[in-house]
Amino acid sequence: LLLLIFSLSAILSSPALEPVAKLWVTMPDSIMPSVEVNRRKDMIDLIHAGQTAQSTTKLGGTATLTKLQDNTLSIDLSSKSKMDMRLYQTHRNDTLIVLVNTVYAPAGNSRIRVFDPAWNELPVSKYIRPIPTAEFFTIPDTLAESQKKELLQIAEVYLVEFSFEADGSLRARPSWEKYLDPKSFEKIKPYLRKAITLRWNGKKLL
Repeated sequence: LLLLIFSLSAILSSPALEPVAKLWVTMPDSIMPSVEVNRRKDMIDLIHAGQTAQSTTKLGGTATLTKLQDNTLSIDLSSKSKMDMRLYQTHRNDTLIVLVNTVYAPAGNSRIRVFDPAWNELPVSKYIRPIPTAEFFTIPDTLAESQKKELLQIAEVYLVEFSFEADGSLRARPSWEKYLDPKSFEKIKPYLRKAITLRWNGKKLL
């Protein structure tokens, strides 16, 4: 236990370590259960060395750290799941951690969580504007209400993949194409938006 504490202290005090990497190392196992702390440290060292940053997970699979920048981190947890992590500075100069966990089955479906640097979970709606299903559709006024209702019913299962852009914006892409049968998807395709982008204003992603 003492060795682990000393190891973590050395990691967190390292001036060369990216801010997002320091927080990833301190992430509780309840949030990142499949990759142990020492494995995370090894993966950081590997990516800094320009090598493939892979490690065996607790489930016996392979995790790969694919991106590590000052405020952004991405890791493939398996062939069907990944986690993206982004740090935001608020207008009060506080740090906010936004996590996006995405599972592919095969349609991508993301879960978003928000934390402070001590890993206390915060309400997502306070910092990220919700995107209702209807917002992914551009439906002309000439379409009958019954037709509009039918389109939204086809997409009643909320399947949206979120990812961070280089400028810090959060991009939401609908993934119904890989979930619906071809005939159903063709019905909604003409009215479906490709993506919606939320931008950080110092307080919230809007």
